[in-house]
Amino acid sequence: MIVRDFNVLYTKKYDMNLPKTIKPCPIIDASVEIRFIPKINQNAVFGLIYQVLQDEFATVESLPILQLPEIVRSSDPNFKFKPLYKTSNNDYVVQIGPNVLTISSFPNYVGWDKFSKKIFEILHKVETIDIIDRIERLGLRYINFFEDNIFDNIHLKVRLGSQVILNKNTVVRTEIEHGDFNSTLQIANNGINNNRLGSIIDIDAFTSMELDKFFINKEIIINKGHAYEKELFFSLITDDFLKTLNPIY
Repeated sequence: MIVRDFNVLYTKKYDMNLPKTIKPCPIIDASVEIRFIPKINQNAVFGLIYQVLQDEFATVESLPILQLPEIVRSSDPNFKFKPLYKTSNNDYVVQIGPNVLTISSFPNYVGWDKFSKKIFEILHKVETIDIIDRIERLGLRYINFFEDNIFDNIHLKVRLGSQVILNKNTVVRTEIEHGDFNSTLQIANNGINNNRLGSIIDIDAFTSMELDKFFINKEIIINKGHAYEKELFFSLITDDFLKTLNPIY
């Protein structure tokens, strides 16, 4: 896998002029995840958070993980940061667990200006109930879907010897460093979205650093993570492919 060459390219494009939008928008899910340690009993977290969100998010669903016994969920570290409940409206989904809060622009991406405004509104409401002791991790995840084989249109190549691998069942996962943020990058050309077969570019930009004053600096931190995610995406795709996406600057 040729990751070194892509890192050089990414560094060169760090300050490039990025499009505000591309059409059709390939984003099928965009979310901000906050992992935290609560000050209160974990069983009370959902009720208190939902109390300040219920006017806007009336629909509530229990997630399948609740079917597991509590002793199993609490003893398995893989379940620690899994949400237990989902609440939603027409534009957003909020998932809540004892140690996690996830805010998604779903089913359609509304754009960063509108999405970030909603994120900050929700976090302000959560801050007012003062139930979080500390933030352990912040992540911004964007999942993009394309109907073609995306490996034909990106700078990252997978090789076996001198042969570039473009097989229909190719999956690549790597991690890119951005200083105080890292991004987990996953690319697959065997993804499915609404029964359509295509390719996925999945970027999760995350940090566990300097979160002790998260609520004071939340806008700076979250906007920084979004900028890293966006820069990585546009550095990945080729210039010729970008032209076909009707970029608006």
